[in-house]
Amino acid sequence: MKEKKTGILRKLKERISKVGTLNIVLVLVGAFFLWFNWRMLIIFQSMGQIPETYACAVIAATIGECGICGWIRTTKDKRREREWLKEDELAQIAAPISLMDKSSTEDVETLTGAVNGSYEEENKEEEING
Repeated sequence: MKEKKTGILRKLKERISKVGTLNIVLVLVGAFFLWFNWRMLIIFQSMGQIPETYACAVIAATIGECGICGWIRTTKDKRREREWLKEDELAQIAAPISLMDKSSTEDVETLTGAVNGSYEEENKEEEING
């Protein structure tokens, strides 16, 4: 029985990861917003008015949540863009170097390390050790 539950949970987790957490949050916020508006219409029909302060607070919170989701998405996209730029820089450096003879493989490693930022760390370790 335990294996069956684990399999169901694993399948659910895989499906959620395919859709994306931010998309799920946005769908839930949208569903909540529709439900909230429906409830406010029912209150308006029965009372003739709605609690304005409460309605404004809920709308501000949902807009804020969507803004935070947008900020997270933008940050992820910028990070991915920077990673692609680094990969392109490495490809541009490695292309001319690959035309050199095999005796200069140490230079290739040095340049690759400089682009990745590990070159400085290696030099610091050499200075400390030696």
